[in-house]
Amino acid sequence: MLFKKEDLISELDLEKIKEKLGRVRYKHTLFVLKAALKLSKKLSLDQRKIEAAALLHDIAKNIEAEQLQEIVKKTKWQPDQLELSIIPVLHAPAGAVIAEKEFGITDIEVLEAIRYHTLGHPEMGKIARVIYAADFISKDRDFEGLDEIRQKIEKDFESGLYLITTHVIKYQLEQNKIVHPYSNDFRNKLLKRSD
Repeated sequence: MLFKKEDLISELDLEKIKEKLGRVRYKHTLFVLKAALKLSKKLSLDQRKIEAAALLHDIAKNIEAEQLQEIVKKTKWQPDQLELSIIPVLHAPAGAVIAEKEFGITDIEVLEAIRYHTLGHPEMGKIARVIYAADFISKDRDFEGLDEIRQKIEKDFESGLYLITTHVIKYQLEQNKIVHPYSNDFRNKLLKRSD
């Protein structure tokens, strides 16, 4: 077990989260939480916000595609038409809606982190960037090049984010899948920063 219940600073209903996620997804969520807390301490970010965003980032992951599309209609987190066609990422905007409606989250930084943790976004803030990164580097992930990315993000957070977005886009291209402009624009913004 990664955390004892009393060690968690969150006031969220952990049993409800666990029930919605299921055992395997909840374990992933705890790995993301651990990675996010580690990154956020180095960046001096609000631990409560990081914790809430990490615990709820995949809250809509087990919901069927049609229901996800219904959840995100006419909300402030409504995806564009292209994003609506990329079913595997719809749990992110739907998760922001559920976090707000079912868990009472009103903090815009937390909701933004949940909303953009799959595609990224060029305008997302530091808390969202940490959740995006933590989801990618969490201990339960394993693929070629990941150790290099983990090391880079520890040394230079922004350069690590650049490696993540580059890896994600390269993977999408190799799989002949859609690259959403959010991801591309986020990578471009990180690239410009490093010039």
